[in-house]
Amino acid sequence: MTTKINFDSQEIDYTVYYQYINVEGIKIGYREAGLSNQNVLFLLHGYPSSSVMFKIIIPILAKHFRVIAVDMPAFGFSDVPSADNFDYTFENYARFISAFMLKLDIGKASFYLFDYGAPILMRCIAQNPEMVKMLIFQNGNIYMEGVGDKLKEIKKLYDANTAESALQVNNYFELDYTKWEYMNGVQNEKRIMPETYLLDQFLLEREGVKAIQINLKRDYKTNIELYSLWQETLIKLQPPTLIVWGENDEFFKREGAELLHRDISNSKLVFYPTGHFALEEFGQEIASEIIAFWELNFKNQ
Repeated sequence: MTTKINFDSQEIDYTVYYQYINVEGIKIGYREAGLSNQNVLFLLHGYPSSSVMFKIIIPILAKHFRVIAVDMPAFGFSDVPSADNFDYTFENYARFISAFMLKLDIGKASFYLFDYGAPILMRCIAQNPEMVKMLIFQNGNIYMEGVGDKLKEIKKLYDANTAESALQVNNYFELDYTKWEYMNGVQNEKRIMPETYLLDQFLLEREGVKAIQINLKRDYKTNIELYSLWQETLIKLQPPTLIVWGENDEFFKREGAELLHRDISNSKLVFYPTGHFALEEFGQEIASEIIAFWELNFKNQ
């Protein structure tokens, strides 16, 4: 999508580009829009999506930020290195995302934390808190009280570690479930485009990807173990934080958003009557909230 605005007789190009960069021998795809001299807004997707989940908001935000949204290894259109060559854990994803940002010379930035993106970026922030300008949490949880029933169900299956439970776990990586993630809790199903879950599933069906994702979801327990550390990090740091949350999410409940709002004094909390992928129904509204919150906190910078 291209928007060109005439400003002082100059054309400003807000085209959204999809491009590739080599990071540690892995071909990584990412979306970028905005001007190089703008403040960076780094968007990180979750499961089972990719940078495409930000398709609605990137063109809007590009008029205010240099927007970068990466596809992590084995997600989106990035490479799928073998498990022998890449450690598919949240800890290693955090290390890799730090390497990606270093490659693009991203120092201080604002961050959009969603789903898997939240524990990955929180690892980075805990190691390097001075990197944070502003945070946007969207259904990215760091509180035990925010863990929903669906995630607890999946954990029980992994813990059971039987042949029967393994078969049940596999169902969480099939099309019916991928579609459910997008449709559950939404207000208007007509606003959920079928290409969202169909594309995610198509990419999941690539050779070796399901096995990678099954093992990665097992590793989510390492995130829960770090929740208290991340809470302490943000309580100490007190960054300007916008919390935009699909309140019908069965993975990450509204209690997680409320506690985040409680612990960060300069925060704003907005609930939307939708599910996990809130951008699908309320992308334009959320983009407007991001811009307004930024201008409230940094309009003179």
